Amino acid sequence: MKRIIYLLIGGLLLGNVSFGQAVDDRAVVPVAVTLSSILRLNVVSGGNVEFSFITLADYQEGIFNSPPYDTRFTVASSVDWDVVMYSEEDMLVSTDDIDGTGMELDNIGYHVEANGDNNETVLNIPSTEANPSALTNTEEIIVGYDGTNSNAGDINDNDFTIHWRCGTQEGGMNPVSILEQQLAADRYATNVFLILRPAE
Repeated sequence: MKRIIYLLIGGLLLGNVSFGQAVDDRAVVPVAVTLSSILRLNVVSGGNVEFSFITLADYQEGIFNSPPYDTRFTVASSVDWDVVMYSEEDMLVSTDDIDGTGMELDNIGYHVEANGDNNETVLNIPSTEANPSALTNTEEIIVGYDGTNSNAGDINDNDFTIHWRCGTQEGGMNPVSILEQQLAADRYATNVFLILRPAE
């Protein structure tokens, strides 16, 4: 009889132990991160540049850069980037002359200056004040990724000024003065495109 009582007590204790354990309960919480590529270019000032030749000195020496001939733009980007520039036409098109003559694009020159926290040591800026580039109708990188240091950042990092000039015969510009080119009195114009794209 004692054996049966001990077996019953042992069975009850074993039952209490097996039924007294905690039961696992689980929930799944999905966590995800979405990174959208940010590429924004904004022309802050100088969206319309006009050179007016009104003196013989202008024709002989050209019009050098000064604040009225500046275009300021900013870039905000989450990735490394390049800004390319090109003219819509292969010449500055005459607005009055119906026979289609124009002015060579290389009469327009420019250099780019970095104003932001990313400077020339981080960015690839091929033109300089002493050696300005000539405007072309083929895509030219005017500022961008140097292949080593990241240029991603906000508008405080990436703030630039294009300094324009016309007929000054500097750097890669047309070496012949506007006077010697014997262009007809007219207004010559083209659209210049700035395109921001991820660096290759």
